Amino acid sequence: MGNPTHDAAVVRRALIELLEAEVPSEQLQAELERYRAQGHPVHSWFLSILTNLDFTEPVALRHWERALGHREELRSALGRDPGIQVALFDYFVNLSRELKNPKVVEISIYERTQRSAVTDSLTGLFNHAYFLKALEREVKRAKRYGLRVSLVMLDLDDFKEVNDTRGHREGDRVLVKTAGIILESLRESDVGARYGGEEFAMVLPDTDRNGAHVVAERVRDRVEQHFHRSKKRNVTISGGIACFPDDATDVEALLQKADEALYSSKSHGKNRITLVAGERRRHRRIPAHHVAKVKGSALRRAVRTKNLSEGGVRLCLPEAVPVGSTLSFVIKPSRELPALGLHGEVVWVDPAGGCEALYDVGLKLVGQSAEALLAPRPGVRGHA
Repeated sequence: MGNPTHDAAVVRRALIELLEAEVPSEQLQAELERYRAQGHPVHSWFLSILTNLDFTEPVALRHWERALGHREELRSALGRDPGIQVALFDYFVNLSRELKNPKVVEISIYERTQRSAVTDSLTGLFNHAYFLKALEREVKRAKRYGLRVSLVMLDLDDFKEVNDTRGHREGDRVLVKTAGIILESLRESDVGARYGGEEFAMVLPDTDRNGAHVVAERVRDRVEQHFHRSKKRNVTISGGIACFPDDATDVEALLQKADEALYSSKSHGKNRITLVAGERRRHRRIPAHHVAKVKGSALRRAVRTKNLSEGGVRLCLPEAVPVGSTLSFVIKPSRELPALGLHGEVVWVDPAGGCEALYDVGLKLVGQSAEALLAPRPGVRGHA
């Protein structure tokens, strides 16, 4: 299912580019017909761009056809083609009189004015006001169609130190580069915004919490790697994720939950992404300290499980693995039970706490369940 709001923005942008390029009238008409055949209310959008008048598509189409007829009359009277834009202007001023006191503005100036109203002047990301409207719009859409939408809040770690030690101009450069990393990590349907100061936000339509974690972790890693290479090693970013409707059922609660997750990232060492508290507890979990061996990777030595649930496994690994990657591994529950082969997708990675290995890794089991390990077995002890 496409995103109607996103489709409208893409087509309107394409129409503006056609006008800026001053394409021939016939090519412009052909493009309008092409978009109309795709089901877009393109004549309504086109007239809105040129005249700032809002019509329903049937009314806009009637005005458009009359304006084309008026263009032919002007061509005959003038002995030359006035073009679509001049014909439209004369039609709305002198015939339909929809425009009472019109102003002629270059389309490039119009576009700059439109963008300045919704974008942050420093970073080029959408501003706080547009972000809130976009989030509200996507939550309403998710409610209507039974979809998910994820919110990611991001905040540069210790950014005040950057400004204090390197100056505000360097701080601005860090903000601009971070914004660029965010933009290149998003799809066209996503919304990236500067929430305020050194805080950013991403609205991810049609995305569950695991998908949002992949995107946020990609941003976090790219920020860390970029500034590490540029010798600014203390520039990192932390994030928090909340998903509608799993974590909250309205915009205000979604913002609060994502903010709480962000605060958790900050309070647990920074430079990390945190899902809303409780997200990893949808299934019953029990402690499990089985020996496990990862197959088909550089992780040759045996590792251990920490706990099990019907939906996933938590492993201790000697090195980090990318979120979104898959691992095949074998668990040996006990001497009495045969080894169990499992296959899982990595959904989160954290520095280990109380584990001999370096990283705790959460895996969502793919096509399998750890239920066999959880269910008690007659005559067998110690397998869990």
